[in-house]
This record gives sequence, C-alpha cells and structure tokens, in this order.
Amino acid sequence: MKLIIASLICNLGLSHFVLAQEVSPTPAAEKNESEYNRPLFFSVVDQELKVKSPRVDFDLQKSQGEELDINGVVFNNKSFTAKIEQDTLSFAWDTELVPGGEVSVINEQGKELWKKPVKGQGVWSFKGVRGSDGPQWKNGEKFHFCIRSEVGRGYSGMCTQTYAVEIKDSEVSLGLAKSATTPRVIFQNDEKKLKGGEEVAVGLPVQFLATLKTSATYEFVSEPIVPLVKDLIESEKKDHVIITGELPKPLKTEAKIISGNDYGKITQILGFQSTIAENQDLWEAEYPAKKARLVIPGKSGGVFSYELEIQNPPRRQDRRFISERAIKGTYKAQDQMQVRDGVGNLQTWEFVAPQKFANNTVYLDIPGEKRSHRSYLEIYRAGAGEASLRLTGVVTSNGDFVMLGEGHVSWWFNDIFSSQNYWLSKQRWGMSARYFTSLTQLPASDESGASENVDLKVAEADLRYRFTPGLWEKDETLGAIVAYEAMALGDANVPKLGIGLFWARSMPKSIDNWFSKIPFMNYPKWVDMEFVKYISSTDSDITLGDDYVLNFHGKVLWTPSFFGEAGFGLKNYYFEKKSDGSGAKLTTFYGTVGLGINF
Repeated sequence: MKLIIASLICNLGLSHFVLAQEVSPTPAAEKNESEYNRPLFFSVVDQELKVKSPRVDFDLQKSQGEELDINGVVFNNKSFTAKIEQDTLSFAWDTELVPGGEVSVINEQGKELWKKPVKGQGVWSFKGVRGSDGPQWKNGEKFHFCIRSEVGRGYSGMCTQTYAVEIKDSEVSLGLAKSATTPRVIFQNDEKKLKGGEEVAVGLPVQFLATLKTSATYEFVSEPIVPLVKDLIESEKKDHVIITGELPKPLKTEAKIISGNDYGKITQILGFQSTIAENQDLWEAEYPAKKARLVIPGKSGGVFSYELEIQNPPRRQDRRFISERAIKGTYKAQDQMQVRDGVGNLQTWEFVAPQKFANNTVYLDIPGEKRSHRSYLEIYRAGAGEASLRLTGVVTSNGDFVMLGEGHVSWWFNDIFSSQNYWLSKQRWGMSARYFTSLTQLPASDESGASENVDLKVAEADLRYRFTPGLWEKDETLGAIVAYEAMALGDANVPKLGIGLFWARSMPKSIDNWFSKIPFMNYPKWVDMEFVKYISSTDSDITLGDDYVLNFHGKVLWTPSFFGEAGFGLKNYYFEKKSDGSGAKLTTFYGTVGLGINF
C-alpha cells in the first residue's frame, strides 16, 4: 500500500510539473514564439481533404421564374441595375456574377446602341448622357442594359429587365417597361427544367443561360478549374475548419485576402513592384467540417461548386512555425532551418531540395491526435554561380575609342562552413572576379609628351556582403563591396584597394512593362548597380586621386540558366607615381553586352 501511495504522489507531482510547463512557458519559449511566428501550411489535398468534381446546380422553379439560385449565388432584378440622375448614368451590379468588363445598351431588335468599358468594382457612372458620346437611343425606345466580361475563350454576362427611355426638353429619364417572358434555362446547349444540376469536367467549357420572367438574363461560357487549397486547420469555432487557397476567392462566404506582397503607396505610384519571385495573394475562409461546399468562378467566370470531404483535420496545436527571417530559397541540395512547435520548443528541420532552378516542396511530418500530418514549405533552389563573356566599348573624355573583351565569374555562398548565423553567414556573402583586356590600343602620351598607343589590362576581384539575405536574381538587397583591382596601362602596373556599395533587384514593374513589349525582352529581368571608390594602392610608390567606378548592369533571363546582359557606366582612373611623377588621369564612359550562364 505504501508503494502504491508513493507511486501516486510521484505521478501527481510529475503531472503538476507538466501542467506548469504548459501554462507558464519559459522566457526562451516566449522569445521563440515572438520570433518564430510564420506558420507552415499543411498539405491536406487527397489526405485530410478530398475535393469532389465541380457541379452546376440551379433552381429557377422555387421563385416561379423571378429569381435564379445557381450554386447558392442569387441572380434577380437587383443583380444589375441602372439609373439616371441629371446627366449621369449610374450602374450597380453583383461582382460575384460578373466582375466587370463592358457595359452596353441593346434594343429589342438586338442592335447595340452604346458600349463602354467599366472601371469600377460593382459600381460605375458615366457623365454626359445627353452628349454625343452617350447612348444613341430614341424617345420611347425599349432596351436592356448588359454587362459582359470576356476572359480567354469564355465570358460571363448579364442583362437587366426591359427599360424604356423618355426624352423631353433635353431631359432624359429611365423607367421599367412591362414585359412578360417565359423563364427558361439552357445548360450545355440544351433546354432544361427550371430546377436541376449536373457534374461537369475540369478543363472543358460549360455553357449556361438563364432567363427570368422579367426578361433579365444571366449567362456564361467558362471552364471549371481545380481549386488550389494551400492549407487546412481546425478553427476555434467548434466543428469548423479554416481553409486557405489560391485565388480566385470563393463566392458565398466571407473570405479574407492574404496579400502576398505588401507594397507601400509610394512603391505602387512609382511602379516599383517586383517582377521576379512575387508572392501570390491567397484567400482564407471558415467552413463547417461536415457538408462543406466550395463555390468559385471558373477561368472565364461562372459559378461552380465543389463538395469537400474533410476527415481528421490538423489541430491548432499541430501547427509548426518558422522565423519571419527564415530563408525563402537555397543554393544547396540539402539545407536546414529552425521550426517551433505550439509550446515554443525548437527543432532543426533538415530538408532536401533536389531540383535546381525550380521550386521544391519540402515536407515535415507532424504527429497528430489520430494520424500524422504533413507540413510543407515551397523552396526555390537557385544556382550559386554565374559566368559570362562580354564585349565592351569605351570612349574616353578625349574622344578616343577602345574595344575591350571581358570575362566574368561570380559565386554566392549559401552559408559559411555550414554556420546558420543570420548576420554573419546565411546567404550573406559572395565573390566575383573579372578580367578584361583591350582589343584595340588606347592613345596615350609618355613622359616627354610624345604620343604612343598602349594596352589596357585589368584584373578585378571583390568580396560582397548582402545587408538583406536572400538569393541573387530573386531577392532585392543593398550590400557592401571590398574590391581589389590590378590595372596595367602600358608599362604602369597599379594595384588598388577600394570599398563601395551595390544594389540589386528585379526590374521595376513600370519599366519592365515597356521592355517586355520587345519579344526577346519579354522574360524575367534582373538589374544591379554598384559604386566603388578606390582609396589606396598596395604599392607604396603609387598614390591615388579621384579613382572610382559607377556601373549599371542588367540581365534578361531567357532561361533560368542562360541569360543576355548589357550595361553602361563611368570609370575614372587617377594615379601618380611618387618616384618619377608619372601617372594617368583618364575618364571613360563605356557600354557592354554579353552572354552568360548560371550554374
């Protein structure tokens, strides 16, 4: 008996310790929770979640032809309305049925009297109804207002019930005209009963047309898509789940948009949005765990529903988190990062990214209450190195011209000796080297003032540090440069040390849009600029003056591993020998083109 009591006391004490640990997290756990707050999504499709084939279910019978219910979305006389106030024609429409497009006026004979592109989201106004640019209708004429959105090979559209116009003393007024129409539904080019539904196939066009008894119509020709569900987890609300997916946003539910790129107003005004590796916008919505139905538009609009079968969804405590500063890509086939669990504990997650120049989906198995779940992360694996050959034309301040041939190679380190230190190692450091030599000689003057032609040869090497870690040709950064240059100008050899800055990013969207109008430039583009000031020479007999280089450079990535490049810049040479006073002061402007590979 004493042994049993002692055992119970021991177990109660251990349980109390565990509960205390859960209720009162350690300071380290609290720190981990604040830093590691970027959630890993769960891969649930065809496991915890099964998405059934799309359907089109409709009911025009219940309302006796006055209102259409299509997969829970309602179309009636209020779905698209028009009114005139003074000289302004205003429209309002349900964007779940038709997102936008062009609005038109079509008379009873089918003639188009007016058409304009709309620029609003659900509301739009046109001022100048009585002007020459307004609708060309006649007094007493009957017509429909229609709105139509064309996307790809399909469209969605709706028309109002019949309106009539009265024009009197330059005043224009609208009114509803009496009209009686037999309600009907045409589905897949066949007339159907007023209530029904069918399963349809992803990727094949679906045709639908419904006419209300008021003569208002809704129609679409569109291909249903495969819903891309990115995440699913239990909700705080009992027997509900939270689903996250790629756009388009679902209909008939309150879905929150998760912005993939949070650009500031100034960035948007200047058009400096990124054009490489942009994060996608996602939607997030709550659904019941049983009898859930996802309703989304197709490629060109329309309304399609998908039944969801959900079993053993991941619990909230199963969620894993990584740091906001965690890598978004890698240069290595094998890499690692820290992952936090629900109580603040960290573990090292080692993963494999086998595909180079591609997105890799890497998985982490999580033990659950009834079954294991799979968290995942999409990681892009880039090439760490690049090499290129360039041809450069140089014009001096004296008007002389020289051609240079150039070779360039660079390498970015994923880490330094496998260290994961954020500031000193992880995707911070890079090295580059280039060598160029004159293909034609450069006119110069010797000590006596006599002219001579000399060769120009330069070898350069530099070490670079990114202020923001990331991948070259993917993630924007500002950085520092420590440079060495060995220049040979004629008989003079000038070794130099310099420091500088570089900035690199994808080509800004506003500029990229113009370049992409040229067919061979309609590819991802990466731009960088650098400034290096040479401050001293390793040769004690040489002093440097205002010696620097300012370079602008861009690449067009025809494939992830093959690119074309071009650049221009300004380089100022200024050195003098203490022993004999000889030296050079030369300002050059140059332009360069080349081809290269990433590896």
